[in-house]
Amino acid sequence: MSKETTSQEQPGKSNKLDWLNVRKAFGFLGRLWPFLKPQWPQLLICGVGMILLSAGSAMRVTAIRPFVELTKDVSKLTDTDLESMFRAVAPMAFILGAGGLMMAVGTLLKQYFMGYAQANTRILLQKELVRRLLAQPMAYFNTERKGALMSRLTVNAGGASTLVKLAIDDLVHHPISIIFLLGVMVYTSPLLTLATLIVFPMVLGPVMLFAGKIRRATKKKFSGMEDQGNFFVQMFDGIRVIKAFRLNNAQTEEFSRVSREVFLRERRVARYKGLARAGIEASYNLILAGGFGLIAWMLTQQWFRDQGGFPMFMQFFVAVIFLYDPARRFGNSLNEIQDSTTALDKVFELYDKPPEPADPPTARDAPVDFKEIEFDHVGFEYVAGRPVLADVTCKVARGQMIAFVGQSGMGKSTLMDLIPRFYDPVAGAIRVDGIDLREVKRESWLSRISMVSQETFLFNTTIRHNIMTGRPDATEAEVIESAKAANIWDEIKALPQGLDTKLGDRGVNLSGGQRQRVAIARAFLKKAPILLLDEATSNLDTRSEREVQNALDHLVAGCTVFVVAHRLSTIRKADQILVFHQGHVVERGTHAELAALGGHYASALQLQQGEPEPVAERVASDG
Repeated sequence: MSKETTSQEQPGKSNKLDWLNVRKAFGFLGRLWPFLKPQWPQLLICGVGMILLSAGSAMRVTAIRPFVELTKDVSKLTDTDLESMFRAVAPMAFILGAGGLMMAVGTLLKQYFMGYAQANTRILLQKELVRRLLAQPMAYFNTERKGALMSRLTVNAGGASTLVKLAIDDLVHHPISIIFLLGVMVYTSPLLTLATLIVFPMVLGPVMLFAGKIRRATKKKFSGMEDQGNFFVQMFDGIRVIKAFRLNNAQTEEFSRVSREVFLRERRVARYKGLARAGIEASYNLILAGGFGLIAWMLTQQWFRDQGGFPMFMQFFVAVIFLYDPARRFGNSLNEIQDSTTALDKVFELYDKPPEPADPPTARDAPVDFKEIEFDHVGFEYVAGRPVLADVTCKVARGQMIAFVGQSGMGKSTLMDLIPRFYDPVAGAIRVDGIDLREVKRESWLSRISMVSQETFLFNTTIRHNIMTGRPDATEAEVIESAKAANIWDEIKALPQGLDTKLGDRGVNLSGGQRQRVAIARAFLKKAPILLLDEATSNLDTRSEREVQNALDHLVAGCTVFVVAHRLSTIRKADQILVFHQGHVVERGTHAELAALGGHYASALQLQQGEPEPVAERVASDG
């Protein structure tokens, strides 16, 4: 958060306006202005609508006093007097009709263009949040909960819409209405208006009393909603496990626990808001009741009758009644501000997150025809003091295949993540033709890389769109060619909609092998010189593995390939194999060399071929 926003939360450093969050709300409006600004014509028309609505409402009040004056002693009027009275009523009817028409037009303009500004502001803010979120380093997504991020992008970002509505409808429109009605009140009786202005602010007392409690309770409510969002993400991600292990009841109970916390927090917010609004209603009506008694006494006074008497009082009384609604809503909006500002606290916390460090000014484009990639004593750790990789050193010539093998958790996939610079080494360096990757433009380097991983991700769009993700400008012929190279074209062609078949969430409408081959077609289309294969066949059955492996054999031709594999049969052709154990490279060589060495690799190979592991190797591996 900005220093200004943070300082407003510190005890002892806030004045009453800060306590009510009004200043904070206007601070957020300032931050939302870049997203509101494109709607300035709509906001201007909305402002015209608010003026018409407020002016029309106040205009109707001015017809009350002359109408009441006309009704005095109406039973004693002659026919001629009645005709005169009818002619006198005609202007009042015009005033009422014109005021009503102005209110109708004003309501239409205000509601439509306010809704337009609300929706577009929220969408523009969400678009910028997505852009900034995608600019975060990979480490950020390892520490943040997906449910919390989803909640900030949806529910919390809705606070922008709420704040825009409050600003337009309550903090702007209602004061305009109050100003017009005060004008009518001053026109009717300056003395009564002065008395009203002295007493009326007491209505805001309950708002000031509960504002702090509402803000704190609302903050806890949004924290609970993030927990709820995280539950949904985990439920959808783990739906297969839930179904397989019959965890339906357990998940329902877990949701009951999470949602119970949200309910209790929302109930607390509702209680404080209810008490504040009840206080507003009670204080207003008590003031109104006292005012009636005062007016009853004033009606007996000659000076009051000289000011206009009962007709004047009725017009003033109706103006006060009309004034109450915008004043009450203005008071309630101070409570609603708590919701929007608390929600936006979380939004701008994400908004203000510094992006991934930019390329240095001296950064250069990645070499197009590089000759060598070097890992020079590379080390990495996710948590300080707990190394995942240590002193990894090797050189890979262009066009070679290098494989990383070892047990799970030994650092293989982490090293693969260092190649596209999802992370940078904390020790040593990765170089291309002698240039440290940290001195190469990130986008330029990524354009040289394709990836096929174990968890193939496909977007919930068409097969065509998923393949063209690798190259959005590709032609139809190029897409088909890449699908053929990935051994998936015949199956795509057999589908009713062919390339335009919708895949469903995560490509659920395809088998595992088909999803992998669509991902391989995507890599084919990109035609990148560096290929990363992270256990691309580990989750497939024998037939699907064979089909995918045939497609991979076509894909790797001419590429510099880095492979992580548990199935050692897939890396027999590798030019170099690195065996990892606890973050260190403990063996290296070709398949034949490592098989003859009798170490970790040979033991794993014998296990996968169904042979018993030699006792000596098993003991060494355990050690």
